[in-house]
Amino acid sequence: MIKRCILVSLLLLMTSLAAHARELVVVFENSLQPSTSLDAMARSQMLMRNLAMAEVPQAMFLIKPRALDNKDKARLQLYSDRGHLLVNAGYNHSLVSKSDLYAYEVGILKANRLLSPYSGYRQHLHFSYLHEQGDSAIQRSLIGFVKMRGYRPAFTTYNPWRGVDAYLNQLYQARIKLNRPVNMAALESAYVELLAQTLVEQDALAFNLLGYSPPQTLVLQENDLAAYFVVALLDELIARGWQLSSAQRLVDAPIANPLFSSGWGANSFWPAVTGLPDIRVAYPRTLGERKTYVDNFLQSRVPGLLEH
Repeated sequence: MIKRCILVSLLLLMTSLAAHARELVVVFENSLQPSTSLDAMARSQMLMRNLAMAEVPQAMFLIKPRALDNKDKARLQLYSDRGHLLVNAGYNHSLVSKSDLYAYEVGILKANRLLSPYSGYRQHLHFSYLHEQGDSAIQRSLIGFVKMRGYRPAFTTYNPWRGVDAYLNQLYQARIKLNRPVNMAALESAYVELLAQTLVEQDALAFNLLGYSPPQTLVLQENDLAAYFVVALLDELIARGWQLSSAQRLVDAPIANPLFSSGWGANSFWPAVTGLPDIRVAYPRTLGERKTYVDNFLQSRVPGLLEH
């Protein structure tokens, strides 16, 4: 009887999600980046103003709070005061460093201590080693560790184009550093088109698997271009039928969150459909083959951006 009630509840929730299809949560990774062509605090303030202008109910910020200075703490306070969700992404964890269970555990605890004073932090954790290819014994032990200490899973949907916006920002910063002009209108158009297309592809894969569009995450780098262009990007996605949703709803809704079915470290909705374990992925750390496509795209859309 209990199982039947649970099944009915899940079916009703899935129906509700289908009725409110194409929900989108904005996520920022590599948060608290230092000053570049924009002062770091000015960038954060601009980002907050523009998220409010785009009527983002609540974004998610993946935070590695290593070496926080007073400006970083003020930026975290700003994000928290504006109602955004701060997520523990470890202390200074890097996937290119040697796998070390003890170091991962200590890093998560250190990040938790540094984030605890902020009301926007509610012990959600997005630790990349759990999502990516790695030592399965370490991953299992780490999952046991975070479960025992009451951490709550957060997730971002897998997208093989993730991080392309970091490359666009790198090209932009190089031009600014050399005091060379940049066609900002053309760059904005290219930024919007590239990132919107990656989300369309991401959603198509989920739709083909589930038969409806589940809530998706739009993962952006927290950089100058995000501060400048996030309104144009979100306006385009809203025009394409997306509805902005809160990060809290995404991480706490059992069907919207694939971790409900697959435990920690989910990357897809596959376990929710099949009951099989999710696969670990390998997010590209360099553009690789993607660079050729992006460069060709930029050559036609933003002439001169690739010239140094």
